[in-house]
Amino acid sequence: MAGENLDYTSVPATRSSHQSNSPSSEQNTDRPYLGVKFECCQVYQRVYMNRSGDAYSGRGPRCGKQVQFRVGPGGTNQRFFTAR
Repeated sequence: MAGENLDYTSVPATRSSHQSNSPSSEQNTDRPYLGVKFECCQVYQRVYMNRSGDAYSGRGPRCGKQVQFRVGPGGTNQRFFTAR
């Protein structure tokens, strides 16, 4: 969408966000993902790494806005973000 901007902010990790004893969280550890809250949609969603392994790519579930987080040197170790 031309003329629209999408801002990302990282969310500091909390101890509980990295520790979960639920079976579903153990099953999903094979595929890397980032947690993204789309403020425009008021929805949290996982954004998974693409097949080439150089970025995490996804779309807002209601608005359809595309997000992409590139993987590389000089990046961040944050796992949770907010898309505005």
